[in-house]
Amino acid sequence: MAQPGRSRTRWRIWMLAAFVGVGIGVGLGIELRHGSSASTGAAIEAAQGGPVATWKAGAQPAPAFHLHDAAGAAVSLAQYRGRNVIVTFMDPLCTTFCPRESAVIDQALKRLPVADRPAVIAINVNVPVQAGATLRKEAKRFRWLPQWRWATGSKTQLAAAWKSYQIEVLPTNGDITHTEAAYLVDKNGDQRALFLWPFNANDLLRTYKTLG
Repeated sequence: MAQPGRSRTRWRIWMLAAFVGVGIGVGLGIELRHGSSASTGAAIEAAQGGPVATWKAGAQPAPAFHLHDAAGAAVSLAQYRGRNVIVTFMDPLCTTFCPRESAVIDQALKRLPVADRPAVIAINVNVPVQAGATLRKEAKRFRWLPQWRWATGSKTQLAAAWKSYQIEVLPTNGDITHTEAAYLVDKNGDQRALFLWPFNANDLLRTYKTLG
């Protein structure tokens, strides 16, 4: 992520990436306004903090991915069938937005009984950072709860995952500029809501509780 004190141009690049990454009007085939799409079943909300898109149960299967975690074990959504999941995207070396988003997600999780907490899959957006020891170290720096799990892989595998979730990743002068997004996926493997940063724990938790 872009570091504090970088130029206004860098900030504009980040904002552009966030807009392009959501894929409204192209990737999702819907418009940024209240309403719904017959093709995707997605309802769009422009309210600050809340989800920018929601889907009815069964309307939009979450894209599959086949990656591995910090220990080298396979990670896929199919492994979590029967359990709600949050799919998000993180730069392990980020010192700005990723730690903040992590903290907000954890604030929401802490308000749930442990047995009711979703799994959180953090798909890596920094391809060169692959070492398990580094990923575990950065997870501790982010203060992740036990529900979190890294998902990483080859450049081709990661790029395919980013694309399928409408995530823009732009390496820029030693940083990784990327779309800050969190998808809520229900127990049947369907996308139910999309949050773009900034969002808050109250809105995330309120939406999560509608998944059942």
